[in-house]
Amino acid sequence: MRWLILKSNYVIGVIIWDGITPIQYPDEYDSMMQDSSYNIGIGDWYESTENVFYRPLTTPPDYPPA
Repeated sequence: MRWLILKSNYVIGVIIWDGITPIQYPDEYDSMMQDSSYNIGIGDWYESTENVFYRPLTTPPDYPPA
């Protein structure tokens, strides 16, 4: 399964994970979310009130540092 790593509502990583095996992601993050559509990428922004991902045209000023 494909999982998205989110920080400040931005996708900062994408991993393949079974959802069961313990993992330790190397960077700080806020949450993980399964990507069943397989079309979300790093840098996309998640709007939780709409349950929608948006793809910015340029790097937003509030994008979290690595």
